[in-house]
Amino acid sequence: MKILIDAQCFLWWFAEPDRLSAATIAAISDETNSLWFSVASACELTMKVSLGTLSLPEPVDSYLASRMKKLRAQFLDIRADQVLKISTLPLDRFDLILLAQARVEGMTLVTANPELADRDVEILLNESDERNTNKISVSQRARAELATGKSLNR
Repeated sequence: MKILIDAQCFLWWFAEPDRLSAATIAAISDETNSLWFSVASACELTMKVSLGTLSLPEPVDSYLASRMKKLRAQFLDIRADQVLKISTLPLDRFDLILLAQARVEGMTLVTANPELADRDVEILLNESDERNTNKISVSQRARAELATGKSLNR
């Protein structure tokens, strides 16, 4: 499976892994999955650092380079065909780019943002295991599969 990790889950993986659900940890840890981090998320983190709303233990460029290597992740460039899929949804511009990239590239987006669900994109919504014992939020398609009794095993 191709996994596109959003900025929040990326940061939590390294700084606050206890905030990640078992399902999120399993998806990111599974070495058969290919992990991706969008250039849009890199831009988001860089902007937050420059605005003083995010503090990292080292400069953002070396932080991203070292963490990407540890995670075995690749950068996903932003292309015109991805951006042209952005609709006029009332979402953060970085979230829109991630949704468009996941849709065009056939990726599962790992995110902590529940507003991104039901957007015709596979979503692995990171939810607290304490609140959601034995429950994993899934995309609209997967919910339909559950409703019809089909297996989610792929």
